[in-house]
Amino acid sequence: MVETFDKSFLTWKRFTATLKLIKSCPHYGFALDIGCGRSPYLFHGYVYNYIGLDIDIKTLTKVSQDLRDVSLIRASGLRVPFKSNSFTLVICTETIEHLKEPERIISEIRRVLVKGGFGVISVPSLSLPQILILWIAYKTGKVSKHPYQSLDHKREYAKFKVTPHFEKIESLFKLFKENGLQIRDILTVESLYMRPKNIYDAFLSKIEPLTNKVLSKFGIGHYTIFRVQKA
Repeated sequence: MVETFDKSFLTWKRFTATLKLIKSCPHYGFALDIGCGRSPYLFHGYVYNYIGLDIDIKTLTKVSQDLRDVSLIRASGLRVPFKSNSFTLVICTETIEHLKEPERIISEIRRVLVKGGFGVISVPSLSLPQILILWIAYKTGKVSKHPYQSLDHKREYAKFKVTPHFEKIESLFKLFKENGLQIRDILTVESLYMRPKNIYDAFLSKIEPLTNKVLSKFGIGHYTIFRVQKA
């Protein structure tokens, strides 16, 4: 299962951190992966009654050819085609940043979760070095007015509003609270990662667990993962 997915260094670290939070959720009932993309390669073997949902038919077709035992549905996360209180676990990784109205998908996550159910939600974010470099580049006119990490992104998240087009990571805290989702855990991944990799392996990797534990409280890192619970 996992062997079919790209095991690049950053991808693998994100996967293991996300899976850690998924495994910490009670495993019963049904699990929905909103914006699943290629995630079924990673997650479906670790949860009961996995259902993947994505709007990209090409991706779903490819996944269904490789994983014939996985339930996949083509639909938008802004209008999930399931009744309220249908799932005990909802996974939503690297999807929110592609939407102009993140509040709509967060509202849907809450709606389809049972009371006491959990959501594992993640977004790319910026490390402190990235924030500093981008701020300098923006101020000196070295980057565009919309310096997003990907052309597909509608927003980016960071601890600080580094440019007018970035959202503070705390904006997600507010959306979770407004939708009755209580934050139970936050993990930050790759807050110290840098190239060349041998420098990272020799030194920074040794202190990264400690810095991640500290920085995760502030949402600073290359990737921020939340475990939330429906009140």
